[in-house]
Amino acid sequence: MYSSYTLFSANQINKSAITIKVGTMNGKIDGIITNKLTLEKGKKQTFVVTLENLNAIEGKFLPYYIGIIPDEVTFGYLEATGVDIPIETNLTKNGKKTYSIYLENNSNSSITINLGVQGGLVSQPLSLPTNTHMIPQSVGENKNISNIWKYDQRSGSSTFCVTGEESTCLPINPDTFEPGTIIKYKVNDTTEKYFHVMFDNGDTLTLQQRENTIYQTARYKESNDNTQGPTTILRVLENAPANWMNVNNQTYTLGLTIFKDNAFTGCTYDEITDKFTCVTNIYTMGERTGKSRMITVQEAHALGCLGFESDRSTTGTCPIWMYNYLYNSKLYGGTVSQRGEEFGSDYGYWTMNAYISDSTRAYCVYDTGRIGNQPTSVSSEGGRAVIMIKK
Repeated sequence: MYSSYTLFSANQINKSAITIKVGTMNGKIDGIITNKLTLEKGKKQTFVVTLENLNAIEGKFLPYYIGIIPDEVTFGYLEATGVDIPIETNLTKNGKKTYSIYLENNSNSSITINLGVQGGLVSQPLSLPTNTHMIPQSVGENKNISNIWKYDQRSGSSTFCVTGEESTCLPINPDTFEPGTIIKYKVNDTTEKYFHVMFDNGDTLTLQQRENTIYQTARYKESNDNTQGPTTILRVLENAPANWMNVNNQTYTLGLTIFKDNAFTGCTYDEITDKFTCVTNIYTMGERTGKSRMITVQEAHALGCLGFESDRSTTGTCPIWMYNYLYNSKLYGGTVSQRGEEFGSDYGYWTMNAYISDSTRAYCVYDTGRIGNQPTSVSSEGGRAVIMIKK
């Protein structure tokens, strides 16, 4: 009979990435060299931890942490596409597993977390050493947030992430959410959808759905008249997510409620200065309460979108996430062109605002990555839900 023990070496690559290399040999159980995650007080960080098997044969491994985590410290793994979960796992010769470990230190002093790995032969059961624990999952206050990824549209970046489904997406657990941050969210007990952060409001987040929520819908189907407001599409967009029970209700009055800069529903665009000016109410609508609404020109402009008056071929100023998943998105720098019978042929999605210079038209965010305008009765655009959730 024989037993096995595990040799460990910890390689500190940089402040946020470590590699634990593991070698298993025949012999008696022996001590291990742990790897330390250290963070100053008041700081937060996501560590990339790689477990590598240096054995000549396949082995079984179980990552853990040592000791007790103080109540003021948040510690655990972040679950995401392309990232492994630190549970008991088999690794082939030279095999690797990569984990994202989140650490937030709200205590009054520096904190050090000691990591280790229990290893053995594939045929043998593993048990944790004394005073050690499996690494838990890190979750925020809103338990309906399934995953959070850093948004990164830089081509070739090691953390490139536009949709939340790229293998290079970096899971994060931020205190302040940057625009574009990708959230996979349980809108009810059975349905998860992807959203992008528009604004961090402190205790809440304003999000926009990754793709259009409804398709091929006129703004006002009766005629080309922007003084009637988004009567048709807003009704449909409010009804579509009626069962999103984990989404906050929004109560607002179009023409009175301020979205970003002001409450005006009518806007114009100056191609010389590249500025939208919203200075009058082309229409008003009474108080509404619903789970979702449309984005406003004021908000889209604040997020980086410029406009065009006559030349639709002028491309992209919006961040990719704002015009991805439309009919020709990939032609203008996007990563997903969404077409087909299920999705219709949406070239854009409507905003709340009307076009001051022409009473038949209102503004849309187009697949070109800019804001343009369309006659209100056309149905080549859709609606993209803007929602609010608790952090």
